[in-house]
Amino acid sequence: MKPAIIDLADRIQSDIQTRKLKPGDPYFTTSETARSFQVSGTTANRALQLLTQRRVLVRKQRAGTFIANAESKGSDQALQRVHLVVHQKFLEREGLLADGILIGIQREMPEAELQFNFLPHRDEEAYVEEIVNRALKSSETEGFVLQRAQVGVQRILEESGLPTVLNGVLQPSITGLAHIDRDQSQIGSLLFQQLQQQKCQRVLVVLRDQVTSGDHLLLDSVQREMSQAGFGLDQLTVRCLPADDRAIQVSALDVLKHSTGKLGILCRSEPAARAIAAAVEELSLAKSKRPTLVVADRFARDNAPCPFPHIRACLSPVDYGQEIGKMLLRQTRGEAGAGLVYNVKVELAFP
Repeated sequence: MKPAIIDLADRIQSDIQTRKLKPGDPYFTTSETARSFQVSGTTANRALQLLTQRRVLVRKQRAGTFIANAESKGSDQALQRVHLVVHQKFLEREGLLADGILIGIQREMPEAELQFNFLPHRDEEAYVEEIVNRALKSSETEGFVLQRAQVGVQRILEESGLPTVLNGVLQPSITGLAHIDRDQSQIGSLLFQQLQQQKCQRVLVVLRDQVTSGDHLLLDSVQREMSQAGFGLDQLTVRCLPADDRAIQVSALDVLKHSTGKLGILCRSEPAARAIAAAVEELSLAKSKRPTLVVADRFARDNAPCPFPHIRACLSPVDYGQEIGKMLLRQTRGEAGAGLVYNVKVELAFP
C-alpha cells in the first residue's frame, strides 16, 4: 500500500495525462485538488509540492500551479541538495558516512550540495519532519541519505516521496525506501565461525543501545550457526549498551567473570571492542583465559589498523558511495525506491 502523498501524486500525474494537459497549462489549486481527489488540504498540498520537486509541476507565487516544461524534467535531472541524516554521536565515535562514501556520492552528483543534518537525542521525528517540509517547499531538487534511522524517521521519508536511500536495513513495516547495506547475515556467520575456530565455548554479543533490524539479522545468523555447531542457548549472551566505555567494560567483565569456558565477544562497533580489550589487559589474565574479540562494524576515518578480526565490505567506500548516488539519481528519473536494493557482500579481515 502506497503512502497517501505518493498515491495522490501518482493520481495527479495520471490526471494530467488523461486530460492531455501541456506545458504551461494551469493545474488545480490546493483546495481544488483536495476537493477533486477527496483528500485533506494538507495531503493535497504536500502531493503538489512533491510533484514540483519531481519537476512535473511549477508553482508560481500569486499566479498558481502549472504543468512544467518538458526540458525541466529531462533524464539528466540531478539533485541539487542531499541531506545526510545521522546521529552526531555515531559520527564522532565511529566515523559513520566516512570520507570515501561522501566522495563516492559527490562523484555521482558533482553539482549537489551535501548537507549534514544531525539527529537530536529527543524528538528526532519532529526534527526530520521539519527538514522534509522545507525540502518539499524548496525550489531546488532535494534528496536524503539516512544512516541507522529508527522506524519513525524511515516512515516520514517513505511517505514524503522524496528521493531517499537508507544506509542500513529497513525497519519492519517500511517497504518503500531504497536501501543499501552490508550483508548482515553473512557478517553474523563469518564472525561466529571465527570465534568457533578460536575454540570459544560461550559467545557474548555486544550491541549498541539502539537496536535495528540489521542487528536482528546478525543475531538470527549467529543463533543459526550456534545451533548447527551444537551450542545451547545458555552459551549465548546479548547486551545492548550505550556508547560509554565504562558501561561496556563493566558489562563485558561481568560476563567474563561468570564464564567457565573460553569467551568469544562479538562487538558491533570497534570502539566497544577497544574498550573491552583495554579492561581485559588490566586483569593480567593468562592467555588461555583471555576472551577473543571480533568486530562487525568498522567505519574509522583514520588509517589506524584494527587490532581485531573485523568485517570489511567487498566494495570500497568510494564505490559504496557511488551506489548510493546512483540510487538517488534513479529515483529522480522516476524509479520507485522500493525496487532499489543492494546487499553488499563482505569478507573477514585480520590485523
